[in-house]
This record gives sequence, structure tokens and C-alpha cells, in this order.
Amino acid sequence: MPHSSLLHYQHQHSTQTLQQGLDEYFAAHPSSLRGGDLSAEAQLFFRCHDTVHVLYSCSTSLPDEAVVKIASLRGTTEGLAVLKGYALHESRAIYGQLHATDVLRNLGATLWAVPRTWWRCSRQTLRWPWTSPPEYLDMPLAALRARYGIRVSHVDSTADD
Repeated sequence: MPHSSLLHYQHQHSTQTLQQGLDEYFAAHPSSLRGGDLSAEAQLFFRCHDTVHVLYSCSTSLPDEAVVKIASLRGTTEGLAVLKGYALHESRAIYGQLHATDVLRNLGATLWAVPRTWWRCSRQTLRWPWTSPPEYLDMPLAALRARYGIRVSHVDSTADD
């Protein structure tokens, strides 16, 4: 992905706060906004899941969704317990919207992203707290990424902004 096409939250050294990054993410991906019709468990899961999208600089593309899944498993305190969120009926409804041709078309990028993300997460200094403290919303993404040793998913985004 060319550097110029990245959103601000997707840059390694973004000075945006976590809240500003989430706001930009939802503005760019309005279908990710989920209403109050979700169960309380799904609301919590998606709030944490969307935070991982922003921290690891992911869009909603299939390869980036793979990055979010691996980062959630390996880079957060939730570990394997995150799989319960992916098993919720609200999550399964999203999977039902995927087409086999889209999955096949993105297979190569996804196969590259998975081991790279696993490796990067294994090198983090700390695991991101799955249910992050509310005060983190006011902290710059660059500071949070530095504290936890998070390297963003897009190669071009590691250059200084």
C-alpha cells in the first residue's frame, strides 16, 4: 500500500490519540459502526476488536482482518479467549457475507500477513490489554505503540510522518 494512501492512524508515529484514531477508522469504514442491537458481549468484543484495528493500523480488507485476528490472539492479553468473540452469532453473521472469490483473491496477501504479524507480536515488549483502560483513549497512538512495542501492519507506515 503506498504511503500516501494510508490514513493518519495507520502511521507508526501517528500523533493522533487513540480516540482520534478510532474516529478516523469509523469515518473511513462506517459499516464498522455497530448499533445498540448487539448483545453486551458483542459490543465489548467489537469495541476491543476495533481498537486493535487502529493500534495495528488495519483497514477492513481481508488481509488486514487476518492481521487483527492474529494480533488479538498473540499481541493482546486476551490470547486464545478472543476466539469466543469470533464465535458470537454477530461475528458469524459477518463471515456469512464473505464470498469465496474474495477470500481466494486475498489469499496470497493473507498468507504473508499471518506469519509476519505473529512474529511482530512475539517481539512486543508487553501485550496490549484487551479491555484497555479508558484513559488510553486520550493518549497518542505513537506513545501507546512505543510502550507496548507494537509495529503497525503496513510496511510503508513505519517511516516518520
